[in-house]
Order: sequence, then C-alpha cells, then structure tokens
Amino acid sequence: MTKYSESGVDFDSVGNFRRSIISELTFKGGKYRRATDIGHYSGLVSFMGNYIAIHTDNVGTKTIMALEHKYMDELGYDLVGMNVNDIVCMGAEPMAMVDYIAGSVLDEDSGRMLGRSINEACREAGIPMVGGETASVPDLVKGIDISGTVVGYLERGKVITGRFVKEGDRIIGLESSGFHSNGFSLIRRTYEARPDLLNKNFHGEKLWKKLLKGTRIYSKEVYKLTQELDIHGIAHITGGGIRNLLRLNKKGYRLTYPKIPDLFTKIINDGGISYQEAFEVFNMGIGMMVIASKKDEDQVIQELSKFNPQELGIVVSGRGVAVSNYGLKYANYY
Repeated sequence: MTKYSESGVDFDSVGNFRRSIISELTFKGGKYRRATDIGHYSGLVSFMGNYIAIHTDNVGTKTIMALEHKYMDELGYDLVGMNVNDIVCMGAEPMAMVDYIAGSVLDEDSGRMLGRSINEACREAGIPMVGGETASVPDLVKGIDISGTVVGYLERGKVITGRFVKEGDRIIGLESSGFHSNGFSLIRRTYEARPDLLNKNFHGEKLWKKLLKGTRIYSKEVYKLTQELDIHGIAHITGGGIRNLLRLNKKGYRLTYPKIPDLFTKIINDGGISYQEAFEVFNMGIGMMVIASKKDEDQVIQELSKFNPQELGIVVSGRGVAVSNYGLKYANYY
C-alpha cells in the first residue's frame, strides 16, 4: 500500500515547521496592519477602511512530471488557479499577480509554453500578471519551481472566514478538472517502478496528459456569488484533501460523495492507496466547497452551474469531517 509519507511528504513535520515560523511573527505592522491571524486562505491588511488580501502558492512537484513529458502547456492554470481560488475563499476579489520562477530548466521553448499558459489562465481569472522574478539556481533547484503571489481587494464587513458556519448549513461541491496541483509526489511514487504505464491510453488520452490537466479556476464566478448571497464558508480542496473544511470552523461536516471520477480510482488502484489516505491527499473530484444556508442552496447551485455543483452534505454538531458513504472520519488537522 502506497502512502504519501513514503514519497517524502510529511504533513506533521511541515505543520510543525510552519507553526514555529508563525510563532515568531509577532509584528503586525504600522500604518497598514495585519488584520487577521496567519493561517487562513489569505492574509488581510487594513487599507483605507477596507482590506488588501494577499496569498502565495506554487505548482509543486507536478512540474517534475511536466518536464519529463515536455508538457508545460497547462501549468499556468495551476499557478494562477492555486492562488486565485485560495484568495476568493476569504471573499476577496483577485486584482493582479506576480510570479517567481526558479530552477535549472529555463530554456526558451519552455518559457513560451509556460507564458502562453499563464496568459490564458490570467484571462480566464480576469487579472493581469504584472511582473515577477526569474532566477537561475541550478545548485538549489534541480528542475523548475513555479510560484506566484496574488493581491486582492475586500470590503470591510464582507470577510468570509467560516465564522458564521452553523449546524444545518448545506455543503455544495464544485467539480474539479482532475488532480489540480496536489498529491503529485504520491502519484509519481505510484508509477516510479512502472513509468511505462503513464504512456498508456486512458479514456482516449495518454495517462500522463490526463494527470497534467490544469487546475480549474473558480474565482470569478464564486466572487460574484459572494456579492449576491450570504455565503458562510468557502473551502479550496487542495493539500490535506477534505480536511481543508476544518480551516473554516471547527464544526462537524457530514458528506456523501458522488461517484469518484475514473481517473482518481485508477491512481488509487494502481498505487494500492487506501481511501482514507486518498481523501486526505487528493481532491477526489471536488475542487471547491461552498457552505450556505439551506434557503440559499438552490441559488448557489444555479449560479455555479458551470462547475457541475453537487449537494455534498450538511454541517452537524461535533468536530471533524466524515464521508458517510465511504465510512471515513477525520479529526481536526489544522
């Protein structure tokens, strides 16, 4: 049975390292003060009576597979999507991005492919890429690391933290385009001994190309929804899987998942990965969850029809996340 920890990813160590850094970040600023605790989907800074939201993220080890198959064509969607999808979880409207690209593989062809992909993703998100930094650091990065930072704007009184999530609220899931940009260390571990399997056709396309499908961008439509309805919480399902719900409010989240997409079940079966592990590593076909009151559920589904929304479950008493139809339970993680 393949486990994420065997691929070198240790959530506990990362969490401890992150907390040790945050414990030292006691300065909250002068004129522009930090307005939230560190650790949510983005940070807020007070600005002229409202807030500037800031978030940073990277594509991760998905770039290793992209380089192996010389396919950078969709990584821009991962770069932009991982950032704008996070910042909108706070109710902020993305404004602009900068990127930071570092590594030893910085040839012109790769640059053009990546640039086109970033431009297409920015167009879909409705924001410009205004600059950034490119660094050749072959002694530090063997390959390429693609990261970025997004800035957004948020009116005071419209912050969404999950504070108002309550029992009886409905959880609506938005369909993902695939694995997005998480869990690739485990996927690569799965095919480490049999890389030839990645070149097999799967539903009419090479498996590796299916896996490199870019991250779905939800931000524009979800932000519009936050301006129309009283949305209680938004969770971007990334690293940590469904436990991302617990970043909102330490409530109980009881889910019933729709049919898991074939691409996920293939990776699970090929890797001998348990469903307990899979749900806390992959998005399992649901890239974002929106939490709203029962009276607003139908309108949320209607407004977000582009993402094939699914009624996933309900907020209950207690603390943790349960996937009822798989018999899975997860305690507080964040």
